Amino acid sequence: MKKTFVALAALLIVNLVSTGQTAKEYDQKASECFSKKDYKCVIENLRAEIKLVGENYGDLYLLYANIGTAQRRLGNLNEALDSYNKALELRNNSSDVLFNRASLKRQMNDLDGSLADFDKALLINPNDRDLLLNRSVTRKMLRDTIGAENDLLKILEVDPKDFQALTNLTNIRVARGDYETAVTTYNKLITDNPYEPILYNNRADVYSRMKDYKKAIVDVDKAIDLDPKYSNAYVTKAEILIGMGDKKKALKSLQNAVKLGETTTYVYKLIDDCNK
Repeated sequence: MKKTFVALAALLIVNLVSTGQTAKEYDQKASECFSKKDYKCVIENLRAEIKLVGENYGDLYLLYANIGTAQRRLGNLNEALDSYNKALELRNNSSDVLFNRASLKRQMNDLDGSLADFDKALLINPNDRDLLLNRSVTRKMLRDTIGAENDLLKILEVDPKDFQALTNLTNIRVARGDYETAVTTYNKLITDNPYEPILYNNRADVYSRMKDYKKAIVDVDKAIDLDPKYSNAYVTKAEILIGMGDKKKALKSLQNAVKLGETTTYVYKLIDDCNK
């Protein structure tokens, strides 16, 4: 089981030069609250700021976008979508807001809507690396592996050593069954980035698919050593142990994954299988 890189929405920069000190104070307070992960405080201050600056304020769309990001962090996805929609009504050519809404739609399983937003954003910024990387994720989820690969290759044309693009491209090739090429790529990536747990986890996954469980266990244990809170590695380890016929140890690994926040249907299915 591999972890895909997805960019997370952050607060966008608001220009408050012409709106007075009070508006700046609201904005600074919202930023402080965001850094403390107090997202209710973020929303409170930004809404107060909107009342102060009025509907004719040029960067009003950014305030709504930032409210959407805070709502998303609280798990209020429908409210976040409404806020991003409002932001785009005010400024429909903002690639940053389109990026955030595209990512949110993917989280809400609206993959077609996510792709449409990434397409619009890339019309505005055709070579934006993060947009290409994230569109490739949505395309892969839509099973458009050729489109996903093309996005990643475009990134690699600019930076052949882009860590995330290389990793995600290798994941696509693994899904196609090209295991030998994947191992070769991960070997090189690990040589260049020896302290990245995701690389050991992903190579473990490939070894597991190749039924080379001894190498797979070594790699996944290395991933866990590097990052004991890397929940996905415990799921990968469970998959390997199940392949080895050791469901008792696999169950323990899955329980660790759940403690660390892995609560997907897939994980609970594996737990049920281990309990049979």
